[in-house]
Amino acid sequence: MRSFFIFSILNQSYGIDIEQVQRILPAQVLTVVPDEDAHIEGMFQYEDEIIKVLSFRNITGLTQYSAELQDMFTDLKQQHTQWLESLISAVEENTKFTKTTDSHMCHLGKWLDSFQPETREMKSLVKNLNYHHKNLHKSAVEVLEMKEQDKTQAREWIDSNVKDMYKNTLSYLGEIAEKSEEVAVSFQRCLILIDADNNLFGVNVDGVENIIHIEDEKLHKPKEVQDIGKYMGLEAILEHEGKLITIVKDIHI
Repeated sequence: MRSFFIFSILNQSYGIDIEQVQRILPAQVLTVVPDEDAHIEGMFQYEDEIIKVLSFRNITGLTQYSAELQDMFTDLKQQHTQWLESLISAVEENTKFTKTTDSHMCHLGKWLDSFQPETREMKSLVKNLNYHHKNLHKSAVEVLEMKEQDKTQAREWIDSNVKDMYKNTLSYLGEIAEKSEEVAVSFQRCLILIDADNNLFGVNVDGVENIIHIEDEKLHKPKEVQDIGKYMGLEAILEHEGKLITIVKDIHI
């Protein structure tokens, strides 16, 4: 029987022998190391020593989490521009408004519900964004009701009120997007690992899942461990509870 710690990158699950995992921490604010390998995100003080932190995304050739967040924020802005255009069209052209009036049901709302900011500044930005975003979606109900009685008044209400809510929503979303590195830290986790020579180092991952206990014969192993770059090897593929898990071996710096 073997035990593996399961973590995730995007929608892919990975496993590592639990004996290599010493601790799980929130992602840390790192000091960048000049001229260091691009796969190493930086260093921080862990207990009594300074340790380096690898990016698992970089190891596997994926975009950094902060860059992915930037793309997401750009998409969220576009979605809300389309939301406003749809509302204007519903009033001016009498088309059906198919966007949501519930701020928790759009992609931005769902993301905000999952985000737990850590700093006072970020908490303030999120609070303000939530306020204007909630009022923006709620305003569609008023506008659509108003349209049934007076189309001109409904259009004026959009110009005098809804557009301000829209601008404020995008403004606060833009401020958060500028701090994508900080947002990434809030979401990610740092695995503190120990290598074969008892050296400690960290690996940043998107999320942690669970610990599983598996009979060795359930692992689909290649004839030998296959290198994944210079920092680890592929030991096996495991099918567990309907999903495939890549088992990595001997992550090291």
